[in-house]
Amino acid sequence: MEPAAATQRVALLTRGDLFPTVHGAAVKIVRAAEALAAAGDHVVLVSDDREAYLRFERGEFRRVPFGARARAVQEWPFLRNQARFEEWLRRLGYPADETFLYRPLLDPAWWARALYVGLRERIDVYQAEFPGYAVPAVIAARVLGGRSVLVEHNVEHDRLRQMAGLPEGALRRIRAIEEAVVRATDDVIVLSEEDRARLGGRGWLVPHGVDLASYRGQRVDLRARFHLPSGPVIFFHGTLHYAPNTEAVRFLAERVLPALPPDASILCAGMGAPVELACDRLRFTGPLDDLAAVIQSADLCVCPLFAGGGTRMKLLEYFAAGRAVVSTPLGAEGLGVSHEQELLIAEPDAFVPAVLRALGDTALRERVGGRARAYAAVRDWSEVTRSTRAIHRGQGADFVPRPSIEAHLPPRVPSKPLTLLFLVNRGCNLRCVFCDLWDRPENVPIHRALRLVEEAAGIGTKVLVLTGGEPLLHPDLPALVRHARSLGMAVNVTTNGTLVDRHLPALAEAGLTSMSFSLDGLAATHDRLRGQRGAFKRTWAQLLRTIHDGRVETAVYFTVTNQNVRELVQVYERATAAGARFDFWPVNDAPDLYLTSEADRAAWLGALETLSGRDPEVARKAHYYAEALRYHAGEKGRVRCLGLVDQYGVTYTGDLLPCCVWGGEGLKVGNVFSTPLGELWRSPEVQSYREGLWGKGCSAGCYNHSLYELVESTGESHRVVS
Repeated sequence: MEPAAATQRVALLTRGDLFPTVHGAAVKIVRAAEALAAAGDHVVLVSDDREAYLRFERGEFRRVPFGARARAVQEWPFLRNQARFEEWLRRLGYPADETFLYRPLLDPAWWARALYVGLRERIDVYQAEFPGYAVPAVIAARVLGGRSVLVEHNVEHDRLRQMAGLPEGALRRIRAIEEAVVRATDDVIVLSEEDRARLGGRGWLVPHGVDLASYRGQRVDLRARFHLPSGPVIFFHGTLHYAPNTEAVRFLAERVLPALPPDASILCAGMGAPVELACDRLRFTGPLDDLAAVIQSADLCVCPLFAGGGTRMKLLEYFAAGRAVVSTPLGAEGLGVSHEQELLIAEPDAFVPAVLRALGDTALRERVGGRARAYAAVRDWSEVTRSTRAIHRGQGADFVPRPSIEAHLPPRVPSKPLTLLFLVNRGCNLRCVFCDLWDRPENVPIHRALRLVEEAAGIGTKVLVLTGGEPLLHPDLPALVRHARSLGMAVNVTTNGTLVDRHLPALAEAGLTSMSFSLDGLAATHDRLRGQRGAFKRTWAQLLRTIHDGRVETAVYFTVTNQNVRELVQVYERATAAGARFDFWPVNDAPDLYLTSEADRAAWLGALETLSGRDPEVARKAHYYAEALRYHAGEKGRVRCLGLVDQYGVTYTGDLLPCCVWGGEGLKVGNVFSTPLGELWRSPEVQSYREGLWGKGCSAGCYNHSLYELVESTGESHRVVS
């Protein structure tokens, strides 16, 4: 059993060029900080900024100004002259264009900032990103108490030996300094076995992570967007003025491009491009806001690196996208992957033939890309952060990938970010005819709810859906929303809408992302189904108020029954005209309301035809919607879904379920109030249940979007298993 780790207060001491997050070091530092916060830690970033530091709050980094005295100290004559320290660093042998990375070694103003933040934020762990930041980390830890940890993104003396052409005397001095700070820190994190060997065996191995939720199958038309020829597109990205990446681009331009078919092209993304190499078939995009979508749209990714150290985050990003990759051996260093398993490794002279072979063999690309996706699946930031947090506690161990919960699935695109459906209470102010959650009111205690969302963040949950009963009856809902947002989650409240007016200000202030209003027909029908006269009028008025307020996104959810199927199109038109998103599905587990008569079936199919012509999302789901008639006719069988993979549910009593079928028989797979969610999530019992949902299906009796999502995600053509 893996105990839940206590909250720690962590300061990351780092370079200042983190935002926008467009280069590899920035991505690693920012994503690692976000993952630590998502796991429940209090995280701040201290950088070259002499005016403020950053604190991670409510899902984002916020500037916190230094106090007047701290700012004044940095203006003392000796500390104000930064050029003096940079001159000393150049005399030691550091390259002139990189002295900013090493200035904290000598700069007392940097040390003062670390001490100030350590006192103000009550820091437990000072994590230095790069050796240059180790001195202020060690000073703060020894003066104030706490631990110092150094992250070696590269072994710097080895990187500079490869790249900078420095004299041997300078390299010896740089190596001696790096080895001294490695000895001074309490613990060291390295990114590869090769780097650990370069440090004489010192350091815990914790690799790069990747944000798997960003790679959800988005696609863009690269050829139209970037004016490329009609053939395959090869992709490479990085900080392109960084010497190894510049050399890689030149290799692509001079060696690879001339050998490609005439309709093939190369696309390079990142800042600092060598634009003199651009042509009709080699384009530079600059930094991309939708990098994940562009990677997923490429036919092949490449990594032709011949210098540099550490491991390459770009490869993990290509892997997470399920792309086949051709890389040089140095480009793949530190990943521990094998040729033609997770990627194609080729020496420089064999690189072009390997690219041509991959472009000509679709099956090879799909096979290698699927294995690459599986490699990345166990290295999500939420997983990698487990090891970092243990090192922070002085319980260091190398990162060991745990078996993927998706090992039983084919290569696929996630249907959505990992989503927790949380039934926060029983009890409702309405009496809906298809729901019994209005009786016996009970709220989950807030301390249990807060702990659950921390554990949910720890397993990589990105979306929290708060439902009930009527969740707005929970007295601590704003506190729960605020806490989940601070852990980086998007938060939705699904409500009957009649109580929104008294709760909207507090929820919006807490950072609520979206609110979904249940509307099940026009006024008379909705009121009858919801068991209260005037319910439609109140819900509609408060929906409009929320839309007009503008701080919280809105949607309308429509449960289709034989009582309201003829009003589906009208409610769709009314809701979308008001500016709300619209979603609908057939009623579950309420036989009296099923669409079984010929008239009801015809009305359903007619509404689908109308909405499919107006809404591409409905058209995309047409087959799923049409099969609902089989479900209502009693042809249920056992249905398969991605419960406990892309989504899961938890009740107010702590029961863990694969979905939101709260009363389904046999769906409980543990209790998160008895056993921590992180432990349950990867337990043999839950994994067995998860694999059963995929292989044998579920007989609980539901028909919801998770079934459609399985088909979209995996390409499987069957939902029902006899």
